[in-house]
Amino acid sequence: MTVLGTQGIWATAVFRFGQWVYGDAPSAVRVPLKVGYKLAAKVVEVTTGISVPASARIGPGFYIGHFGAIIVHPDTVMGEGCSIGQGVTIGTAGRGKDRTPVIGNRVYLGAGSKVLGGINLGDDVAVGANAVVTRDLPSGVTAVGVPAKIVRGPGAEVIEMSQARPKG
Repeated sequence: MTVLGTQGIWATAVFRFGQWVYGDAPSAVRVPLKVGYKLAAKVVEVTTGISVPASARIGPGFYIGHFGAIIVHPDTVMGEGCSIGQGVTIGTAGRGKDRTPVIGNRVYLGAGSKVLGGINLGDDVAVGANAVVTRDLPSGVTAVGVPAKIVRGPGAEVIEMSQARPKG
């Protein structure tokens, strides 16, 4: 498949275009460009299931590996070189201010993972498929499960294989 045929590229391109429109576009053409951005964003959302609003603050090198059911909250903050799989949700939880995650650099969010609430994910974090993260994760760890637990890196929980196997 060519680069232009990759739905994650479509979503990223429209996201970056929206950031430019709302940030650096010449004021004389900003209104029609906003209309174009909103139309393009809706087309991408409907055709791919990917919603990454222009208000999200995401660093360079953002990569969407596969399309489908990807939701990024408008207040999300994400560092450089981050990668997300299909079915990922980055959203709010709780009440009050600061209810949206802050995600560090070079973070990988596996397929189906959920990162929820006013939490911080450090740099070089890997979140496994279908994990649900609701607490801070320090830099350099791998977390899996529901709720997510650190299995590699500082603070890793050791699970004996006999504990992991079902009884019977």
